[in-house]
Amino acid sequence: MLPTAQTRQTARARLLAEMECLFADDAGLGSLVTYNGRPGMSKEAREAQVAWAHALVAVHGHDRAASVYSEYAGRRQSTVTESVGSWGNLLLAASPIPRWDRDVHGFMCFSCIEAFATVIGTDGDPLCSRCARAHSTIETTRPQWQAYSHSRFLFPGLMGEERKTGETKLLIRYQDGEERAYVTGEAGLLAERTSPLPGFTAISSRTHGDSRDTINLTFEARAEHQRRTVEILATFAYDPEPEQGEGHPYGFRFVSARLTTRSRKLGHLDSADQAVTEHTDLYQLLDSLMTHLYGQN
Repeated sequence: MLPTAQTRQTARARLLAEMECLFADDAGLGSLVTYNGRPGMSKEAREAQVAWAHALVAVHGHDRAASVYSEYAGRRQSTVTESVGSWGNLLLAASPIPRWDRDVHGFMCFSCIEAFATVIGTDGDPLCSRCARAHSTIETTRPQWQAYSHSRFLFPGLMGEERKTGETKLLIRYQDGEERAYVTGEAGLLAERTSPLPGFTAISSRTHGDSRDTINLTFEARAEHQRRTVEILATFAYDPEPEQGEGHPYGFRFVSARLTTRSRKLGHLDSADQAVTEHTDLYQLLDSLMTHLYGQN
């Protein structure tokens, strides 16, 4: 059964709340030469945060993930009060980016519209490092707040006309020969071409349901990281309605999943701890996956 209209309206809000938790301790100021994400952030913590960022993009698509991240980063920008200190602190090496019809999510330099913004200028506009030198003063130019995994949310193909075809799709061929393209949606977590899970193996998939417009899709898959594995059996239901003004159907929505997790003990190759859990909430599923795959050994 598809979620109610009220539930459908919460996708952006829930994603924003997840980013608030994920990046709460990340002091990212990515335009400065000296940048290591959150102070004291361990290699393991960085790896887990990047994995979460990949997962959020996979289940929400680049368009929604980029839009919500931009909103969140704008909120965090208000916490940046210090200036860049010196023009020498800015990274100037950057490849020119082809002009787009419009910068939907606010990642581009307000002045040249040819490079990603790295700072906030005197007038509060996002600028690239080169334009900041020409149009801002050093005393009032602030570093632009960026999460450690900032680059995971940038997707140039979403700008301008290409934004209309920016979402990935699943092609399903029925026994009578009809082939339909469905927006991947949250099923991107387990789809073979888009899954961000480490050591991912797609085992099987099947379609079921009474209507091809609201088809159900069940995946069986496996993921592995270091000595930890998880077997996943998950079902998604297709929602043909758009989400809050987006120009495409929402796509497959998560319905339920069963996880079977195993952890091999160091020095005991034939011994493993096993647990089975059931999930009907997308973020609880993600939390269980990330905690198991990237948790402390």
